[in-house]
Amino acid sequence: MIKSIVLVWASNNPEKFGNKILKDLVKKWYTVYPVNHKEEEIEWIKCYKNLENFLEYNLDYDVINFVIRPNIVLKMLDKNLEQIIDKKIWCQPWASNDEVIWFLHENWFEDYIVESCIMLKKLNK
Repeated sequence: MIKSIVLVWASNNPEKFGNKILKDLVKKWYTVYPVNHKEEEIEWIKCYKNLENFLEYNLDYDVINFVIRPNIVLKMLDKNLEQIIDKKIWCQPWASNDEVIWFLHENWFEDYIVESCIMLKKLNK
């Protein structure tokens, strides 16, 4: 049951998908934890500087949704592997590539989605 989502590279810019996705998820009543090192808050929600910063708070979350380039996704996955291995990983269509998919598979992530927009899928509630 998905209740809360970490949105890596959320944005205050209404033209960017990081903002559109955040608004869509909030509208659908999910708890969203935005991550972006450039922002203090996004849409009146506290923003975390990076994934490590968010993980330090030990907040409960179900999904990490990446809205950022694959090379950065790969670095974040690798750096935080032990803390996120049991979580669902979701990569927006532009946030994954063969290397990201290989990393997820090779490190035994059991639940991941790539090349799919979180706004277009019905999440199990």
